[in-house]
Amino acid sequence: MGPMSLLAVTAALGFTLYQPGSNAPAFVWKEFLHGLIFHDLFWVSFILSSFILAWDLTIGVLGLWAAKRTKPREGGAWAPGHRFAFLIPAHNEEKVIGYLLDSLSSLDYPDTLFDVYVAADRCTDGTAEVAREKGAFVIEREGGQGGKTWNVRHALRVIPLEAYDALVIIDADNLVDPGFLKAMDRFLTLHPEAQAVQGYVDVKNPRDGWIPRAMALSYWLTNSLWQDAREKLGLSPTLGGTGMVFRTSYLLRRGWQARSLTEDLELYAELVAQGDRVYWCHEARVYDEKPNRIRSSYRQRVRWYQGHFFVFWTYGLSVLKRVWRGHGLERLRALDTFFYLAAPWNRLLLGLLALGLIDRFSVWSVVYSLFFMVLSAAGATKARFGKVRVEWIFWSWAALLYAFMWFPVALEALFKWRDQSTWVKTEHTAQMGMEAVLPSRKDTFLVER
Repeated sequence: MGPMSLLAVTAALGFTLYQPGSNAPAFVWKEFLHGLIFHDLFWVSFILSSFILAWDLTIGVLGLWAAKRTKPREGGAWAPGHRFAFLIPAHNEEKVIGYLLDSLSSLDYPDTLFDVYVAADRCTDGTAEVAREKGAFVIEREGGQGGKTWNVRHALRVIPLEAYDALVIIDADNLVDPGFLKAMDRFLTLHPEAQAVQGYVDVKNPRDGWIPRAMALSYWLTNSLWQDAREKLGLSPTLGGTGMVFRTSYLLRRGWQARSLTEDLELYAELVAQGDRVYWCHEARVYDEKPNRIRSSYRQRVRWYQGHFFVFWTYGLSVLKRVWRGHGLERLRALDTFFYLAAPWNRLLLGLLALGLIDRFSVWSVVYSLFFMVLSAAGATKARFGKVRVEWIFWSWAALLYAFMWFPVALEALFKWRDQSTWVKTEHTAQMGMEAVLPSRKDTFLVER
């Protein structure tokens, strides 16, 4: 749940705590609260959630201010200099992988400077055949533990990493913007210290239903107010699972040690714990498919939070140690990362607070939170399109509903976090190419940096 969702839920609860004409908060389960869960826990949860929201908003505002003060880089000719290997982990993705490979064949980058590898993991459909027909190198895996993390580990044993400067991991349901490699090549040249870079993750199918619409609004706001803001302030953006770029020297040195359902979060936490960080390239864009059914979205988010809890327990203490043992900006970076690792606990506390105040929720609670969601949606479209899009303001209700669904997700994931071996596939069916996502080349980067 990004800043958009957190703002809505906290605003609703804050209004519910003190409605007009009310002098003190009332709790439904008083006996229960004074017994199993102390009354003060609800105050603690609200205060902590408000603090984290204020923290994120402050970083977002400071990041926007820093962005305005950043002088635009000079343009001019730019000679490509990095050799890339694309790694596409895939399990039964024949419906969509052809569109991704077509988008890679249209990259604005010399085709002699990149290769494409498809890691076909225990596929029972035509994924491998489609990939071969499109000219990709196919790495087939017939057995072993299922899941993206283990598929990537197997593929990296086969790919000759020493022949490339950087590895790009792209999910099979994605599309890649024509300027992706050119932007990444320039970024890696300007930031030789960067070991891991996250590109801008957009939504491929934002009009496929209320869930993709809600996720699109969240991603558009988060990309600017969360990810890019942290990049501008020298903090650490997060890795997003797709559109990730790693220097091969880094991978050759450390190998692929991830073992959770959220390898992106695990690598992000590991980098920060070591005093390093993730970098963010706003101009390198990929388009990720989002599920349009509640069940698929719910299962996907449970998997995400299973991994999130695991990473919290595995790396949380190491990240906190960096707060005390680090130097300068490392400390602030580690503290910010720890807050993000603890996000599932925050969702649980917010959910408990909401249950405790359920008798005081009113129509005005919803109106109050919707007001903040409308403002967030306006900011999201402004960040994505360069201007406010009224069409998307209407879908603020979808983002609000989506935000309140995180509590049951976090609750189920809490009981499943030890299980990092059961990987549940998210079905991908949005068959569309770049021509459907970008109607004109002018829209490739809607907000020039």
